[in-house]
Amino acid sequence: MSFTDIFIRPFVRGRELRRGERILGRWAAGFVALVLLGATAAVVVPILTRSDCQDGLVEKQGECVGLVDATARVPVFKPGDDGPNKEFARLVTRIAKENERVRDVWENPEGDADKRPYVKVALLLPFNTSESGAMTAPLVERSLAGAYAAQRDANSSSSGVNFQMLLGNIGTDLDLWQPAVDAVAKLSGGGKQTEDDSPLVGVMGLPNSEPDTQAAASALASKNIPAVSGVLSSPTIEARTLFKTAPNNRNSVMALARYLHDEPGNGKGFLVWDSRAKDDYVTNTKAELLKTFGTKYELTIRDKSYVGTMGPYEGAPAAMAPAASSLCESGADTVFVAGRDWDLPELVEAIAKDGDCQARKDKDKRPIRILRVSTGLTSRLTGEHMRKSMTEANVVTLNAAPTDNPSWSLGQGAPGQFQTFVTAIAKYADIKGADLDDGYAIMHHDAFRVLIKAVTQFTDDEDNKGQLPSKYDVNSNISNMKVGTGGDCGDCVRGASGEFGYTSGNGNWPVCKPVPVIEYPRPKDYSPPKAFRTSPGRGGSCPG
Repeated sequence: MSFTDIFIRPFVRGRELRRGERILGRWAAGFVALVLLGATAAVVVPILTRSDCQDGLVEKQGECVGLVDATARVPVFKPGDDGPNKEFARLVTRIAKENERVRDVWENPEGDADKRPYVKVALLLPFNTSESGAMTAPLVERSLAGAYAAQRDANSSSSGVNFQMLLGNIGTDLDLWQPAVDAVAKLSGGGKQTEDDSPLVGVMGLPNSEPDTQAAASALASKNIPAVSGVLSSPTIEARTLFKTAPNNRNSVMALARYLHDEPGNGKGFLVWDSRAKDDYVTNTKAELLKTFGTKYELTIRDKSYVGTMGPYEGAPAAMAPAASSLCESGADTVFVAGRDWDLPELVEAIAKDGDCQARKDKDKRPIRILRVSTGLTSRLTGEHMRKSMTEANVVTLNAAPTDNPSWSLGQGAPGQFQTFVTAIAKYADIKGADLDDGYAIMHHDAFRVLIKAVTQFTDDEDNKGQLPSKYDVNSNISNMKVGTGGDCGDCVRGASGEFGYTSGNGNWPVCKPVPVIEYPRPKDYSPPKAFRTSPGRGGSCPG
């Protein structure tokens, strides 16, 4: 086949040569057609090969990371996807719609009386989820729901200022935070902020106590950007502008110690711990448990490690049979766990299957108690199968946590703002009932509440008329959210998880924070013990 047959005849086939027409003319026709094809390819090829990461995001290591444009309703967090994870896509869209409404109320109000300035807040989470990643899709859904409920509540108040919430994807394993932090820094501004600036005033999220979270928090602090984490608990994660709304591991272990003072068990303990050295939550929890209970419960001679599910492969994950076998042989009834929520069912199942545990003489009278530090009651335990396994094996969990939705929903020790939160999150995010048990919705709501209070304290001051707070003002206001003498909460935070404040010299951990101990499965006619509260500082007292 000739060159002409391949490249020219396809464009002139279908008719005979006219008299006087030469093949050269057909060469010309073919040449023109090829030029047109080339021009078309120049347009098409970039479209076919361009990155799928748009709406403010950039591609890194197979993920679309950074800060999503405020009004993007269907952002793509991974090249090739058609939108966010279906478990939380509806919330991403609702947040974008609310952000658009907030912008329009300022830029195109129906009348001057309707015009309200606004500030921006960023929520930094891993929007690509996996079972071995930093967060699962249900945890991201509930975190978004809690923050969104706080946003809608604030924007429907009479404060005179609205809030946009920008979503920042920091990667499945939290290690791709740099683009989001860079974008946050560009939006945060410098000195005085006017109503026309609509500045970014703070960050929420940063969910896990691990080295990448420390690096992100330090980078934000270097730009004087306040960050409020709802669920961080390791005291090793600190930065000058990083504030927490959850108690740290030391506080939670103190809550467990108070519980065990009255319920010591048979005096034999056992420690089960995740061996991942880079997970600050588990390494610090282990250290605090050993410091407080190591001698009394002989944990240095009765312990077993396992490889946790979260993180890269370092051996078979959550292989709990050896730990269960050893603790059952030891006769211990008090088991301390330094590990993540999603590994707990494997330990319970292993205990339920172990012959020594099932043959113990006091099985029906004395349960095996699993004590741990958490954010709430993990949904991985509350299904019918797990509940049945725990009941048959007579295993209970005792979690020191900042939330206790099962008790609070029954009116047992519920904080003053809890029911208001429950109503709001059901109305705005369709989240209710047991979906609040793990505490992520409650704690991300309260993290946003801290930033909202810091902003409205500034805008409520007549001396600041026509201005919006800068990041410096927000930092200062959070630092001064004190619990007053005699437990007065005039300047403290009234959150869904309770009333709390901040003080100097304690690493920006909340003071007067309630720390309930949650027992599961709940016994019939159960009444939870009075919640431990974090120290208000020397000479101070807590609300209530």
